[in-house]
Amino acid sequence: MANSVILLPGQLGAGCTETAEKLAKKLGFEVVNSQRVIREIVAQGRLSFDELEKAALSGEIDLEDLVKSVVLDHISEGKVIIEGRVAFLVLDNPKVDVKVFLWAPTDFRARRVSKRRGVSLEEANTAIEESDEDRKSLVYRLYKKDWLDADLYDIVVNTSKWTFDEITEIVEQVYKTRIR
Repeated sequence: MANSVILLPGQLGAGCTETAEKLAKKLGFEVVNSQRVIREIVAQGRLSFDELEKAALSGEIDLEDLVKSVVLDHISEGKVIIEGRVAFLVLDNPKVDVKVFLWAPTDFRARRVSKRRGVSLEEANTAIEESDEDRKSLVYRLYKKDWLDADLYDIVVNTSKWTFDEITEIVEQVYKTRIR
């Protein structure tokens, strides 16, 4: 299959990045996430991150549209796993083969975020609250739907119940079943 697209949207701390990286290694796919897209925008546009941030804040450019256009380029180019927040931007794209939402209880996510970022549980909880609100508002604005509505996805995985290897296996099996 020339082009294959797996979406791994999810909650901050639910393990989207870890799962995407493991799955990409197994399937030979590229991972596309916010960090990669922003780096590409900065590199392609010959803008520093500060210049990009100022242009976005001033309204000179619509950063969300710019990010979505880069993600769409990746979708048309090959085998990709789009993970995290940027996956929500293309939930309605017909070229997506499978959408797997990664979910976990807040306390579990807070421990993960705290450990990964080296911050207190309180700071991790604040980051989670802000991220959840941002993702909720993004999905509502784009699709007039609740981001936690399981109907938006092919499958929802509670990542507190599985190891990353097991989650990767689950996503791989769902993908392989879908593309038959």
